[in-house]
Amino acid sequence: MNNSLKQIAKEIKKANRIALFTHIDPDFDAFGSSMPLYYTLKKLNKHVVLFSKYHLTHQEELLLDPSIICSEDCREEDFDLFISTDTPALRRLGEYSKIFENTNNKTIVIDHHNNYDLRGKLNFIEPSYSSCSEIIFELLKIMKVKIEPFVATLLYAGLSSDTNSFVNGNTNLSSFKCGFELSKLNADVKTVNQKLYRTKTLVGIEFKKYLYENYKIKKDIAYCVIDYKTIKALNGEKDNCSGFSTDLISIENINYSFSITEDETGLCDISFRSKQGYNVNTIATALGGGGHVCASGAKVKEKNISTLVKKILSLIEKNRE
Repeated sequence: MNNSLKQIAKEIKKANRIALFTHIDPDFDAFGSSMPLYYTLKKLNKHVVLFSKYHLTHQEELLLDPSIICSEDCREEDFDLFISTDTPALRRLGEYSKIFENTNNKTIVIDHHNNYDLRGKLNFIEPSYSSCSEIIFELLKIMKVKIEPFVATLLYAGLSSDTNSFVNGNTNLSSFKCGFELSKLNADVKTVNQKLYRTKTLVGIEFKKYLYENYKIKKDIAYCVIDYKTIKALNGEKDNCSGFSTDLISIENINYSFSITEDETGLCDISFRSKQGYNVNTIATALGGGGHVCASGAKVKEKNISTLVKKILSLIEKNRE
């Protein structure tokens, strides 16, 4: 059962020592929701720490400040409130999941995904929002704090990223309204667009070249696989593959796309995309992941990537039935 944002604002105002968390492999919406909350709580003279074991990607560092992220362990006794943003599943909190298992009476969960199992004492989980950054924007307005331009910029980056500059299927009237309001608050829209969509490294270009030379098509499904050895040979990281599925879904007559990226441990990150009217969330959920109808993901431990590809193709075919 959802609580209101007013209830959540009231609970936050009562707390003095607050720990913030977001999901593993954080994207712009993860930080676009957690960082504005961090800056706002600091402004309200709260003791606040934003925890994440993950370093910013090169692209994220173009817009975000890595110095505010704490990668240390979180001690429960140091805080009286724990808030998670943009995280639907307990396992997606990674090493910090135990905090929400052990301190449920002091937790708040704010999210916008369809399938979820992470619950707190208070919850606002609403899939009608295209990004968690939009929810945080509503929360900050309820808290009646002045939203500085740099905070509006972070919120806009989260919104823009999760809607892919307002073209993804999750984009709705509220998305445009939120973007308009943030623009009026002097969000630096030009810089966000420049850094997110018009800045490419030479390494990134090499990865795009690999994608266009190695993608495969089966019926209306486009996909690409890149193993850890190849990633290292291209002098890159997994993050350089983050847009593969988005590129592939733009191909004419393709309704489903996915990319599989392997790390050094053999763990495979799978990114799914689909055109409007086609559901990849059910496929990701079957693999232990989740997300949105047209954009989802999962992590799978599989030594034989060819076997994983066959399994995904089979799941997509069953999804049509």
